[in-house]
Amino acid sequence: MSLVDGAALAVLDTETTGFDPAQGHEIIEVACVQLDASEIADTWSTLVRPGRTIPLGAVAVHGITDVMMYSAVRPEEAAVEVVRRCTGRTLVFHHAAFDLPFLSALLRKSGQPPLWNPVVDTLGLARGLSDTGSHSLGALAARFGLPPERAHRALGDALTTARLLLVLASRWEEAGRARTIAELAAASQDVLRLPNRRSS
Repeated sequence: MSLVDGAALAVLDTETTGFDPAQGHEIIEVACVQLDASEIADTWSTLVRPGRTIPLGAVAVHGITDVMMYSAVRPEEAAVEVVRRCTGRTLVFHHAAFDLPFLSALLRKSGQPPLWNPVVDTLGLARGLSDTGSHSLGALAARFGLPPERAHRALGDALTTARLLLVLASRWEEAGRARTIAELAAASQDVLRLPNRRSS
């Protein structure tokens, strides 16, 4: 039995107007993939209307434009759904240090409670297995032969992260380095605290 089998997980990814919510950048797309007993149980994503125009540099990365925002939901609506889908679940990110500050800002501005859930970071798990090569989500997906998804869109990247987690968790378990989701979460964070590590 895999250590992931008994876990309720919420795999999250965001697309944004920039790199730093402290500089006024915002979430413009968020996705959540729920994993139950190592299976994808549900998927959800939505565009989120920002309070600013989307810079061309950001558009070049994810392809989300201001015109697409006409069908986007208000931030408050997205925040309520994020909290609902994450309640009682361990959160999973690839590079949580990017996504979590944006999600925290979204919830705070929308009057929602913060996410105090445990966090597993697949970036830390990947680095903990190998310190060579790229640890970007795309590079890892190619390395492990994961099914192709739409890169740099929240749902596609969340699905890839979910599948990557299953691969990495199995390898950590086989190596005797984690026996529970709690241990996996702690280990993923510990790796990222090590000095002289690249962010991708």
